Amino acid sequence: MTVLTDIIDIQISRETTAVSRAAFNIPMFLATHANFTERSRSYSSLQALSADFDSESDVYAAASKLFGQEIRPPQIVIGKRYADSVDVSLDSVSGNAVLTYEGQEVTTDISGAVDATAAVALVKTDFDSAGISTITFTDNLDGTFSIAPASAGDQYSFTYSSQFSATYNATETWVEALDAVSNENNEWYALTAGTHTEADILALAGAVEARKKIYGTSSSDAEILNASSTNDIATQLFDLGYQRTFIVYSANADTQYPEAAWIGGQLPEQPGSNTWKFKSLAGVTVSALNSTQANAAKDKNANTYERVGGVSIVSEGTMAGGEFIDVIIFVDWLEARMRESIFFRLVNTKKIPYTQAGVTIIENEIRRVLAEGITNGGLAPNPQPTVSVPNVLALDPNLRATRTLEGISFEGRLAGAIHFVKVRGTVTV
Repeated sequence: MTVLTDIIDIQISRETTAVSRAAFNIPMFLATHANFTERSRSYSSLQALSADFDSESDVYAAASKLFGQEIRPPQIVIGKRYADSVDVSLDSVSGNAVLTYEGQEVTTDISGAVDATAAVALVKTDFDSAGISTITFTDNLDGTFSIAPASAGDQYSFTYSSQFSATYNATETWVEALDAVSNENNEWYALTAGTHTEADILALAGAVEARKKIYGTSSSDAEILNASSTNDIATQLFDLGYQRTFIVYSANADTQYPEAAWIGGQLPEQPGSNTWKFKSLAGVTVSALNSTQANAAKDKNANTYERVGGVSIVSEGTMAGGEFIDVIIFVDWLEARMRESIFFRLVNTKKIPYTQAGVTIIENEIRRVLAEGITNGGLAPNPQPTVSVPNVLALDPNLRATRTLEGISFEGRLAGAIHFVKVRGTVTV
């Protein structure tokens, strides 16, 4: 029989292949721990994170700041710096001790133990009975014990209940940890870390400078507030000209993680739509600085959190090298979206010819992203951004032979932000 397809042949090809888009609203906190086996884990709320980390941990402290602002990220990434072993102390001989090895929970009633040494012996007995072969348990016979993977270098997980405290022994550097996490999960943009040690900050800042990421840190070093100091961490970052690292001075840096609070409240904003200055940080104590101290920090491009006019605000919103944080983020966004848009057109078009019409297709993608940049507030609408494209017939034939298009450029003016206002006036009688 004759069917409709014998008369009308319609074939539709889909040009809808999606390309991955860089995320600019996801922060990552890198810490030394053994709470999960993988190198990173993502969380969409503090409640979800609390299932893996107790409220006394540095991870929880930082996450509470990331999630604790008026506007918060859709998710955060917790990265892991590998610990070769964990030294554990028993601080309270009471109740049930709960230890979790590789996801296997082992509970020991230690309430009847005469002291910590006897309690740890009970814990060791239950560990041996559980038959956990991937982890070694060493009783130090002094109320402490050590945990390590059975095979050195293997990933493992270990958590403990509130009667215990732990020290993580790590030979892996923070930069090595950053590389390992990024190889597994690079879908984050802003880095914070569970270290404020000068050498670690400098190492991480150097590593981030070569990436399309940013790094936020803080320090309680009072020398940052000393104008004559030339070797504090803020001065060193300033002298190195790092434009992807910002530092905040705070006497409570090691417990309150002001950089995490700042990132948590600002990173979710559309790139180009916000300035990082004038923002309040929930859960962070303001610094009571005199003008000399505040100016010393400012001269070193160190940010401060102070009360001004009755409002707690961050100043100045700059990277260590002097550029504004929002400018770096917006330019990264502009570059990423332009690359993604051009790639989308390449993979979803049968062929873009090496003709003036083909160049126009690329040009239109660039103009579309620039227009979006204006809408977002990153680029000024006046004067309008300009795009220049080459005459393909004037290009080197070797370029055309290799199908490489060069000579496209654009120019746009950053919208910027008003940080200072000067008014002069005269009144007369």
